Amino acid sequence: MVSSNFSFLAGQFPALEEMGRLAETCLYTDANSCIYKMNSLAVAIVDYIFEFDKLEQPSGKDNTHANRIKFLQEKDLLPKEISDILYVLGIKRDTAADEGHCSFEECRTLIELTHSLSVWFMQVYGDEGYEPAPFVMPDDIRSKAGSQEMPVEAEIQPTEKPPAEKPSAEKPSAGTDSAQEAALPKPAHSREQVSGRMDRAEKASQGTRLSERETRYIIDALIESDSNKEDRARKAVKKSFRLFQLKTMGFISLFIGPLVLFSTSVTYGLKFPDSISETATIANRSGVILPFCLGALALFALTYAIVHAHDLSDKIFSSCTAVGFTIVAMQLCLSDYIEVPRVGLLGVVPEVSNTIHLIGAVGGFGAMIFWIMLCFRKSDKRKELRTKEKNLRDSVYFYLGIAMILSLGLFLLDSAGLFGVRFPVVFVAECAMLLFGGVACLIKGGLFLKDRAP
Repeated sequence: MVSSNFSFLAGQFPALEEMGRLAETCLYTDANSCIYKMNSLAVAIVDYIFEFDKLEQPSGKDNTHANRIKFLQEKDLLPKEISDILYVLGIKRDTAADEGHCSFEECRTLIELTHSLSVWFMQVYGDEGYEPAPFVMPDDIRSKAGSQEMPVEAEIQPTEKPPAEKPSAEKPSAGTDSAQEAALPKPAHSREQVSGRMDRAEKASQGTRLSERETRYIIDALIESDSNKEDRARKAVKKSFRLFQLKTMGFISLFIGPLVLFSTSVTYGLKFPDSISETATIANRSGVILPFCLGALALFALTYAIVHAHDLSDKIFSSCTAVGFTIVAMQLCLSDYIEVPRVGLLGVVPEVSNTIHLIGAVGGFGAMIFWIMLCFRKSDKRKELRTKEKNLRDSVYFYLGIAMILSLGLFLLDSAGLFGVRFPVVFVAECAMLLFGGVACLIKGGLFLKDRAP
């Protein structure tokens, strides 16, 4: 490539020229870097406009690139054609960051739009009489470089003062950066001259002739952006509901054991239950608590499976958890409190009901263990998205699952009569499994161990 399409910026805006030149260098070898550099050029242009016209940037969280563009539009310093290009470059940069890739064809169109943006900026804030040369697609450097890869600079170090650095309003920094500022043009910023620049901005934008392909691309990108905003809003609502469900499941799991124990042993003065399930037997006056809590757990788990499951395994394990807890709520275990020949919604004898109940308990807790150990740890597999908090959460899910497996083992051994001790092993094991599962749901629901804000 003999000359860059952005070389006309070198005299007055060397940093912008460097960004444009590097974008051309990356065009054929690294589309993502190409988009980042084009967007960096667009951001720098917006910052220059604020500095040249002595405008106050939005404060705090409102000081975003999109809001700065909107502010300049409201001041009539950005014609619609130019603001559309700025918006599209920002949109495509965000898309490349989210999806991790960008096509060459998109970069080809975007670099032409970036060139048009740079020409407009030069005509308004640099050389008013500048007559641009036609844009020429850069040579494919891969064919000239052979098998050698062209180096791509990771960061751009501007040769003049960065646009974001504003001089002090109290005292000009005449001595410290006069050498750097000498490279910058000094557009006047009186009201009349700013008004004149508004007229030049509009006139220069009218001279910016975009091809039909470029115009169509801008329209499609803006429409897609609006659609994506609606999708993000829907996803945000859906995510909030999912997190609410997981937190609710966590709290229910944590409080089932203490609730039934308090109700049976304290409120009604009954003996310490051998198991949580025993508190749901017919003659027990506190029997409504467990079926209600298990029913709520099953409902939330089933809704999660239908609405929020990420993949087939997530759907299967959350559904099996819901089915298992539903069976436990439907059919009673053996208990001294049972006073009728047939029990449960199926109306079977207590011994059969106990077997069904046991199958449901093992299935529900087992599915919950796999759900936590496998599905809770699946998201964010890409290394760049794995934060320290995410790695910590995955470790916690794993060890909580191991603790649930050990508790389930105690549950099965005591249910088989292998311990033979007068101690409520099953009750303790069930409470432990619900406790560990509840903590996992609370973490997955975002109550704690969240990623730190950047």
